[in-house]
Amino acid sequence: MSSSDSDSLQNSVPVRLGTLLIAVILNFALYGYVLHQFLSYLEHRYKDSSRLRAVLGALFILHTYHLSTLSYLVWKYCIIQYSTFKMPRVFLWPFSSSPIVTAVVTSMTNAYMINRLYRLTGSKIQMICTAVPAFISPVIGISFPILNWTTAVHPWGQHSAESNNVLVAIWYTSQVLGAVLTNCLLMRALHKSRSGFLRSDTVISYLIRQAIQTGFFASIFSIGFLVTWQCFRDTNVFSIFMINLGLLDTMAIMESLLSREMLREQIESPNDIDITLAKQVQSAIVGRPSTGPR
Repeated sequence: MSSSDSDSLQNSVPVRLGTLLIAVILNFALYGYVLHQFLSYLEHRYKDSSRLRAVLGALFILHTYHLSTLSYLVWKYCIIQYSTFKMPRVFLWPFSSSPIVTAVVTSMTNAYMINRLYRLTGSKIQMICTAVPAFISPVIGISFPILNWTTAVHPWGQHSAESNNVLVAIWYTSQVLGAVLTNCLLMRALHKSRSGFLRSDTVISYLIRQAIQTGFFASIFSIGFLVTWQCFRDTNVFSIFMINLGLLDTMAIMESLLSREMLREQIESPNDIDITLAKQVQSAIVGRPSTGPR
């Protein structure tokens, strides 16, 4: 690395640490909301499958681990070493492990959404078409930091950014494509399920809005990462999107689980509803009833 590149990196230390601190503060806020959702889920005691409960438990553990490591990173760089801080040759492991955590979380949430689509439509072709781009993303997301660890390339160097541009582009483009495709097919299947009954159509409309919200925020953050990585890589703004993407996916999944009681009340009402449609939507989206609050 040339001396001019090194001087440029040192001069941008306050900006890089500042944006990293903003990213971690946002992660704290999102984690607090997700924690509230998890506690609400436990309070309702849903009779979900052991597989789903295991996935939710793994998501909570991953987010807790992620927040703990990011807290250590901020403590190390912004408190202990701030007055004597120099850009490291290889960044500390908490930051480098963030893409791995995000990749694992997105793979779990993608599997959940694809499973919802398959249970609603029963189409294996649609399931395969959505699974291919959805799982290319986590594979690249896991290999990306490992590649940088093994090559020991400076994380902020121009050479590092240029050599990884193609990998990053494929990573987040496939993530956006998978999320958009899955949610578009889900919205299409729900829209075709409209029966003309006011109550059932209200439930369908709510589920369509929920699908839009699930794909919209994740796609915005993925696109935001791509833009900031390409255009503002010397400011570390991309960390705001990369670090918090997994929490947005988990928030969407938890919101869909927690809304089931309200939807079930609509579905189980004997008035103004298509019974066949009610059973189909309840099986595919709403799930099993809870045992009630503790």
